[in-house]
Amino acid sequence: MPDPEFETPPIDLLVIAAHPDDAELCLGGTLLAAKDRGLRTAVVDLTRGELSSNGDPETRARETAAATKILALDYRSNLDLGDGTIRDRDDARHALVGEIRKLRPKVVLAPWRDDLHPDHAGAGELAYRTHYLTGVRLYAPGAHPPFRPPQLGYYMGHTPFEPSIIVDISKVFERKLELMFAYASQFHRSGVEGAPTKISSPEFARYVEGRAREYGVRAGVELGEPIRWQDPPAVADPSSWIVGEGLPGSEPDRGIGSVDSGSADRKRCS
Repeated sequence: MPDPEFETPPIDLLVIAAHPDDAELCLGGTLLAAKDRGLRTAVVDLTRGELSSNGDPETRARETAAATKILALDYRSNLDLGDGTIRDRDDARHALVGEIRKLRPKVVLAPWRDDLHPDHAGAGELAYRTHYLTGVRLYAPGAHPPFRPPQLGYYMGHTPFEPSIIVDISKVFERKLELMFAYASQFHRSGVEGAPTKISSPEFARYVEGRAREYGVRAGVELGEPIRWQDPPAVADPSSWIVGEGLPGSEPDRGIGSVDSGSADRKRCS
């Protein structure tokens, strides 16, 4: 049985990330919105990002600490499974099973299983296979009893998918940008040389906002983050999930391009 002295209260939302900064870049708005609602949040990073084209693990660790403070996470850990090697394998299963049983999350979100990045896809597949094993009593017995989270879902990285739901991040988007740029070593900095990558482009913040607007408009909100469930969740009241306003019947649909003129002046970080 687990030692009560070291018990962690159950987590509402657990995000599994292949690298430090994946949770912030792909799902930072959802984490911030969840925390604003008083939910308990956690991130489990699978690697230290040691193969990153820019920065180094020590810098990344300092940046992760700063981002964790902005997110006000209730728990964060790093399984250090080896950057570039994330696959559904026994040692990784055992490590992740231990974390999930300890945290007992209500919802687990992992990278999309068909993502372009091999580590992201591997992390998604690992989460999928591990989700079942967490509830098997005789699998990897340890300090914590078996526990299978009620809901498993996936967040979007490189590769798009058709979402099951879209989380409204309109009120926290500026804070998401602050959160992203806590990882300064990975992004464009004027006058600082570095290897060119997708996220180091000076246009990357516009790409992030563009995606958020694309999915937000589909759901009737300004900005959103897409999630795809592994299996449909059971809900007591479907209407309580809906926060989008939809389109008023008395006004014509002006299309995606008809955003508020002030939105173009949104302050961008660089």
